[in-house]
Amino acid sequence: MGKKSGGGKKGKPVQTVKSLKAKAKAKGRGQGKAKAESVRQQARHEAKEVTRASRGRRRAHGKEEAINETRQRLRTKLLQRQLTRGPAAKPGEERRGVLVELAKLQTEAGQQRSAIKLLQEALDMSPDDTDFQVRTPLLALYMDRAMTEEASSMLKGPLFEMGADAEAASNAKREAATVGLYSLALLSYIKIHVLQDCKKKDRDGKKAEVLQRLQAAHRHNPFVAEYIAFAPAFEQDFPLGCELPPAASEGILERKLLEALRYCCQLGGRGQISVWQDSGPFVRKFVREALFEGEAGPDATTDVKGDETEVDEPPPLPPLPAASSQEPPVLTRWRRAREAAMQLWASDIATEAGLGEGQEECEEEEVSFTDDDAVDDDVC
Repeated sequence: MGKKSGGGKKGKPVQTVKSLKAKAKAKGRGQGKAKAESVRQQARHEAKEVTRASRGRRRAHGKEEAINETRQRLRTKLLQRQLTRGPAAKPGEERRGVLVELAKLQTEAGQQRSAIKLLQEALDMSPDDTDFQVRTPLLALYMDRAMTEEASSMLKGPLFEMGADAEAASNAKREAATVGLYSLALLSYIKIHVLQDCKKKDRDGKKAEVLQRLQAAHRHNPFVAEYIAFAPAFEQDFPLGCELPPAASEGILERKLLEALRYCCQLGGRGQISVWQDSGPFVRKFVREALFEGEAGPDATTDVKGDETEVDEPPPLPPLPAASSQEPPVLTRWRRAREAAMQLWASDIATEAGLGEGQEECEEEEVSFTDDDAVDDDVC
């Protein structure tokens, strides 16, 4: 018998094509696995770095918020103590100032009911309220808490009546007029368009009255109406409760912008835009169509040329000056928000054009409304 090849020693395994392919395949799998593991390790490392950095930012931000909350809490306790002892314990100008400041802190803390009680005491102590430090925030709080009877009663006074001296009035009085005029327009809108608290035969006249009140508010400060009509766009740059920069100049435009933003984003604790939005899903469309679309507005002029009459209507939105590197920061942000508002406007119109007639608001023959919180007929 012949001996096996290789003698008594074990030879190297024969390298066949099949074994070479298998070896190459296994090596490729190993390299691929190592590469995939390297990628995963890199991704985990980057994720850890991002998480670590974000935690640092949150800690820093949280630290600032904690400091501010502590300061507000200590200041609140100090003011509460002053109301029970010292000069502020007795009726007078000093107590009124403490009440107003404490109400502001409690409004920011979400304690609207306590703030209302403090402001009511301050108003009882000084009914004239010549600086509007009490009535302006109190009216906003009434609107936020849906205290329509109290808000309507306040609007019967001279709070929102400006007349021809609007520009010559103090900043406080002009801002009080803005709050009063838009509150009156909103109460009227809710009464007629939401609650339908009128007979059918009177409805057209009441709707015309709502429109007139909205136009009066728009003439006083058009930027409030612009924010209301395109709120989703403006909230990107000016969210509710946002901090506003101080006025960089004495210009009328900047004053009106800041005034509109305080009304929409701050007054009442959560901003009056929330009160407008709470009135229903159609309020943005109502304001947009009433003021910025449709027939020529009250400020339009006509020019008769022969047999033709040309209507010269001002632009729907108040014009802004040319962009400048020296302009106030609030104007730059408003300009950016308006660009987004124009896109929203086009989108709203396109969406509404696709709706059927069945989507329109239904109107009932007559609605009986006897709720205790009904809007005062003398006001609306």
